[in-house]
Amino acid sequence: MSVESTQRPKWQIDRLLESLIDRDIRVAAQAFSPTSWTGEGLPRLRPVRDLFLPDNSRPDSLPVFFEGRLRSFERTIGVVVVCLDSPTTPDPASEGTNLFRAETVVILRGPAVVQLAFPFHVERVPTDAENYWRDLRVPRAQFEFPLVSVPKDPFGIMGGAGKPQGAVISSPCSDSKTGPSD
Repeated sequence: MSVESTQRPKWQIDRLLESLIDRDIRVAAQAFSPTSWTGEGLPRLRPVRDLFLPDNSRPDSLPVFFEGRLRSFERTIGVVVVCLDSPTTPDPASEGTNLFRAETVVILRGPAVVQLAFPFHVERVPTDAENYWRDLRVPRAQFEFPLVSVPKDPFGIMGGAGKPQGAVISSPCSDSKTGPSD
């Protein structure tokens, strides 16, 4: 008698995280460990409320987000844990208490092992500085691409010539609550 192995169905969060392996992401955290994870047994996770910030304050009721390069993840029923490396973006200026899309939050950088807060909030982080800061401040704006290159106006009669026009692209790559649709 052969026993077939049963494979758990993939949830939407599984598909989203698989698509973001080795990319910089931002996740909302419920618990964390500042150590790296080898995949063998989870490290002891601490609630983000126990965290002390560099100014000796605590997050209290503020949402806590971690940013870093996604190395791996593990999901059990209702619990998702991600392993983050240091982000590839070198600018740590956003670390600490920040205004994030009109809400005060705490943003910390990896490496860390993070248990996601429910509802799961996972999004890709823009890699260039200008888009990164825009993404922190503007709801659902992830990337800006130049659409048209406007020739320089040597006489200044075209009003704003020489600056490329752009468009903000925000869907579906920044759909943070649900991830990409199938």
